[in-house]
Amino acid sequence: MIPRVLDLLDLAWAFGLIAISMGLLQWQRVGIGGQMALAAARSILQLLVMGFGLQVIWQLDNPLVTVGGICLMAIATTIATSNRIGDRVKGLLPIVGGAIFTGLIVAVGYTMIVVIRPSSWHQPQYLLACAGICLGYLLNNTAVAGERLITEIDRHQAEIETRLSLGATSAQAIASYRQIAIKSALLPTIDTLMVAGLVTIPGFLTGELLTNIQPVNAAGYQIVVMFMVMASNTIAAIVVTGGIVNRYFNQHSQLQPLE
Repeated sequence: MIPRVLDLLDLAWAFGLIAISMGLLQWQRVGIGGQMALAAARSILQLLVMGFGLQVIWQLDNPLVTVGGICLMAIATTIATSNRIGDRVKGLLPIVGGAIFTGLIVAVGYTMIVVIRPSSWHQPQYLLACAGICLGYLLNNTAVAGERLITEIDRHQAEIETRLSLGATSAQAIASYRQIAIKSALLPTIDTLMVAGLVTIPGFLTGELLTNIQPVNAAGYQIVVMFMVMASNTIAAIVVTGGIVNRYFNQHSQLQPLE
């Protein structure tokens, strides 16, 4: 059975769900109905533009176009992540970019070459889908890792300096706080793995089911996707925290202010 194609009227009816939410918020006097309407309108515009753009990439099936599209998405993710972390660390953009691109390339590359093995490595339906899913998670997880590490260092500056004065290296003095930051970034993904298929039907699996793929095959792809996301998040968290730590210490392994 071929999935039914949704038209603009169907999307308009779907907006009724937002109208219900706004009505309930108004009833409870929660003043975010306008924000919800704006967010919904933006999501419609952005997703339709993305949908048409992806359709063009699908039809072109050109490796340069596909990789170029992924790079643009990764750059946008890098900028958004850097903005979330803030401007406390100088030269943060290349650190975040290095973390996101490293996690993306390793995880998606492994998935494409070793696991999925499509007839052509640049097939958009595989490469773009995997990259897009990874980037969605990388934005939040990389930002959490960076934010938490900066908070931990600022909060425990005296303890770090004490460790340094007792002969610890910069890596040793900062290790426990870096570990906390990495854990904070990865625990939500680990929790998602724990309950996937038990109390939730993950989004990718739901999408596959809606396109009439056999449930067992869809579950297999969902497993691959979740493991890919876990790998990309882990790599990015390690790289971004390592880069931020280097900004806090000078060439003599002394803790230095960032201002």
